[in-house]
Amino acid sequence: MPISYVYKKMIQEEIGKLNKPVTLKIFTSSKNLQESVKMLDVLDIYQKASNGLLKIEEHRYETKPTLIKKYDIQDVPVILMTNDLDQVIIRYLAVPTAAKIQPFVQALMVLTGSSNYYKNVINENLNKISPNVIKVLITDYCAYCSTIISICSQFALASEGKLQIDVIDIMAHPDISEKYNVTTVPTLIINEDKQLIGDITAEELLYELINKTK
Repeated sequence: MPISYVYKKMIQEEIGKLNKPVTLKIFTSSKNLQESVKMLDVLDIYQKASNGLLKIEEHRYETKPTLIKKYDIQDVPVILMTNDLDQVIIRYLAVPTAAKIQPFVQALMVLTGSSNYYKNVINENLNKISPNVIKVLITDYCAYCSTIISICSQFALASEGKLQIDVIDIMAHPDISEKYNVTTVPTLIINEDKQLIGDITAEELLYELINKTK
């Protein structure tokens, strides 16, 4: 199904704010062809509206075993945002439309040097935070998902590699939703252990990262 006019305009307006070049890696597969094509089509809209600043580096899951192992790719299609050390900071098992547009572009901008609202508070508490993978399970039409994705992404981008964020659309990946018995979005899964459900604030997430995680 083609992306709606409204979402296309939102993408064009948001990605137009990008002012430095950035490269995204995307892994696709013939085994999940429909979702892979949809993700590529949407990223093409981002790329064409970016004034040449956004580069898309596509890899086929079936032909890149070395990269699959390096980036620990378990589900496709997936978009990777990596830091200067080529470490995965944010992965999107989700097509960046609807509620995901603004936090997706915001993460790209922070990745390329724009200000990060949570940088100081994360730096102040970095030695108290253990390495964590946070799965952010969302849907397109969730009222709070955009804010949660934004908070988690900025936390990760400020964490010097200690935090990795996986944004997962449970409609596209029902198997992951079933695995964690998700009935409400957003749901955060921290290190496969702790679940946080609903409209979580930045303060609440930071508290969990400092005091509750292993």
